[in-house]
Amino acid sequence: MTERPLTLNLIGPGRAGRTLAALLARGGTCVLQDVLGARFASTEAATAFIGGGRAVRGLPEMRPAALWLLTPPDAAIAPVASALAAGGAIRSGDVVFHCSGSQPSSLLAPLAAAGARIASVHPLKSFADPAAALQSFAGTWCAVEGDAAALDLLRPLFEGLGARVVLLDAAGKTPYHAASVLVCNDLVALMEAGLRLYEKAGLERATAQRMMEPLVRETLDNVFALGTVRALTGPVARGDADVVVRQLKALEGADPEVEAVYRALAAVALDLARRQGGAPPAALDDIAKVIKK
Repeated sequence: MTERPLTLNLIGPGRAGRTLAALLARGGTCVLQDVLGARFASTEAATAFIGGGRAVRGLPEMRPAALWLLTPPDAAIAPVASALAAGGAIRSGDVVFHCSGSQPSSLLAPLAAAGARIASVHPLKSFADPAAALQSFAGTWCAVEGDAAALDLLRPLFEGLGARVVLLDAAGKTPYHAASVLVCNDLVALMEAGLRLYEKAGLERATAQRMMEPLVRETLDNVFALGTVRALTGPVARGDADVVVRQLKALEGADPEVEAVYRALAAVALDLARRQGGAPPAALDDIAKVIKK
């Protein structure tokens, strides 16, 4: 790692971008220089959150920097890379990286052609609350891929922030990111589906959320302590087809979206139940017939 702090530019100061820039700047490894966002007011808010950097209104205002962090929406990464390469601010040997979990570092190819070393660093973390993410970043897994020279710089930078870095094949990024969506974003959606059903059962939403919290936390603890096969409980694990039938009847027509979620997850639970081996195979076959539509 270089002895002097690296100059850092940020494009796309959303929740992830501003958090990572703040971590790098406050850690003393980087000096934040210029920040560019889609809206100037939010860009100024990002520099205030980070505690440094100059908000700019366009790429021509951005000065050269040793390190460029690109965190715009995924669809904007390639256009930003092309515009940045054409702008002339990139120097040979500069490191440019994006933080998309689904897109490869090769989206930055125009910058590589301009002499930059390119990479991708995806923190497997929710940035819903940037202030909280700052405090809890240590221990975060970061999946990286890209030029070896770029990773030689980025790996120690992120490890210095407490991250645990794992090398990912760029060809596997789409299923990797889909998995991340399932266990993070779709987990939130699953909690919403459960809350809708609690409300249909006559419970107030706030009460239901308090009731389900210990159950959800205990389940997650069991998953990470025991693994998914042993952690599975409930009617599918028991082979109780009658319960599954009654629950599906209650869902049919009432909430098609939640019914679809129930059927899809019951199919995954059925596979876990077969591997668990506690329920009679014939009972699990009955459930398989019930959940198909």
